[in-house]
Amino acid sequence: MVSAAWPEWWSDAADASPSSQADLRFTLARKLGLDPLSLLDDEAPKFIWEDAAKFKNFRGDMQAARPAISSFGIAFGRMLIHGLPQYTPLHELDPIGLRKSILASRRFVDLTGLIGFLWGIGIPVVHLRVHPLAAKNMCAMSVRIGDRYAVLLARDANYPASTVFHLAHEIGHIARGHLSDGGALIDMDDPTERVEEVDPEEIEADEYALTLLTGYPKLEVENTGAGRGARQLASEVMRVADQARIEPGTLALCYAYTNKDWATAQKSLQYIYERPLPVWEGVNKIAATQIKWDLMSDETSNFVRALMGGL
Repeated sequence: MVSAAWPEWWSDAADASPSSQADLRFTLARKLGLDPLSLLDDEAPKFIWEDAAKFKNFRGDMQAARPAISSFGIAFGRMLIHGLPQYTPLHELDPIGLRKSILASRRFVDLTGLIGFLWGIGIPVVHLRVHPLAAKNMCAMSVRIGDRYAVLLARDANYPASTVFHLAHEIGHIARGHLSDGGALIDMDDPTERVEEVDPEEIEADEYALTLLTGYPKLEVENTGAGRGARQLASEVMRVADQARIEPGTLALCYAYTNKDWATAQKSLQYIYERPLPVWEGVNKIAATQIKWDLMSDETSNFVRALMGGL
């Protein structure tokens, strides 16, 4: 993360200049969400937004890792929002309304369709390739600045089914008002694989996500045949997908949740999709075409591109 934030203009000559050293500290502070004054002495760096995020299912060193993840996410979210000036407030759309809008031009509410719609209403969506501290285990993060929002995805996948649920879950947090102004909400665990949820906000976000993706706040997909193999599951969800207007991978994950059979569902994805592909690449290729790079300084755009995997 520090390497990604380090400015390209730094050199041995700059190292010998007190003013350049001051510029370096302010540059790093702005990118990483640090208090710049805390970098001017030998004390430990202090994060600006260390208490500005809600963490869901965080199992790491809370005291050490939370400030860095929170402040980085808010700082990066601000950069993305600044690179997308037009927006439409999301709170005007319920999940059924959002679903109908996407289905007007697509067979299902899938990852590409949902991402495209969100960029269109001014909510940037980026998949992080560089993570601060324990955020490498993060599933996703949503950030609020005023009435603007950004979503940072973090969990790697080779098939889009789980990623689209993570994204829809974050939109649920946003639409249900779970974020405070200037704050963030960070989901550390994968919400698709939880056995039982007791957090009211997580339940609301799950129900929003399912309603958006399937049309139902709860959807049970039961096994009614003799077999439970991955090929059979793939064949069945692909058979009913068009009629139900539900993406087949989403149906497979609903089956996994209903029957607590994640192994079969995960294996079925290789038969549902043509081939495995890094989901982050598709997400960030869309982002690279939507960000208004000319609104960013070269230094900021280089940092954003580095965190997006160099795209």
